[in-house]
Amino acid sequence: MKKILLALILLTIFACGSKKKTGSAGGGATLETRLSEYMKLNDEMNLDKIMDYIYPKLFTIASREELLKAMKDGFNNDDVKIEIDSMKVEKIHPVFEMNNGSYAKVDYSMIMVMDFKRTDDRDVTENPEQKDANSDGETESPKDDDDQTDFMVKIMSEKFGKENVSLDGKRIKIRVSSPMVAVKDKYAREWSFVNLNKEDDSIEKIFSKELLDKLDTYK
Repeated sequence: MKKILLALILLTIFACGSKKKTGSAGGGATLETRLSEYMKLNDEMNLDKIMDYIYPKLFTIASREELLKAMKDGFNNDDVKIEIDSMKVEKIHPVFEMNNGSYAKVDYSMIMVMDFKRTDDRDVTENPEQKDANSDGETESPKDDDDQTDFMVKIMSEKFGKENVSLDGKRIKIRVSSPMVAVKDKYAREWSFVNLNKEDDSIEKIFSKELLDKLDTYK
């Protein structure tokens, strides 16, 4: 369960591409170009390369290596495999300057597909007689798997809204709409990205209240 929730948190770091040109303050690749590259990497699920597009100041909270490992574990672990589909930019707000940095709020959406691994699919290192036993020595049945899926549908519906959660066979599909911040400053020579999640305490550690208040004016 902890791995699943961690994966959902980490997924919000991702961004996507755009067809709208925004220019590039101070030279270098345009915001459009960086977003398009990021989009392609997301489609390929190239987590290693994606780290080059995450706002570097985030690594002062968790190292690049720690975050990469957590993301890989979150996307594919013993319990669930998560994929991202149908990512698109809904709106790019105007680029603005503040404290020698350039910023833009971006609204985006995507579909997360959670494919829970059935009991029979999980690797078992013990003898064959223990294949259907969980860590507590209790037997898991197909009904246990179904119960887990139903439970996660309930949890995801509460978090993202019932209308945004659906079942595709045994897979859970979740439509997510979220804002993010594109940043180019002393920490990031090229446009980099981080999710704008006010429920995450780390956002207040990497951005000033003045900047967050300014971003909040873009609706």
